[in-house]
Amino acid sequence: MQQLLTQLLNDVSEMQQKFEYVKSSDTDYDFYSDVVPFTQQIDHQLSKFCSLETQILQLSYMNKQKFDLLVSNIESLSVECHFKRTSRKLFTEKLKAVQYDLSYILRNESLLW
Repeated sequence: MQQLLTQLLNDVSEMQQKFEYVKSSDTDYDFYSDVVPFTQQIDHQLSKFCSLETQILQLSYMNKQKFDLLVSNIESLSVECHFKRTSRKLFTEKLKAVQYDLSYILRNESLLW
């Protein structure tokens, strides 16, 4: 589980880098050659993450609504990071929330087993 959470955090960092690139270069990524493969990779990681939902929901800070929002935010960030029209404010707010929640789960992972 620690490896999966670390990988998701790395993926989120990559999303931030992609977003900064499109904002600075004023160019979008190609949908079929860049966006689709990346989102498929993220979806694969999220399917593993969702299989651990029962254990993660045992944490005091986590509940079903918060877990679902976390997954939804990661999914949307994985697409939004590729396009310059994405709002910086909204992207940054989602990114910080995702990083906080994943870090919280990682820090408290030892409590789950």
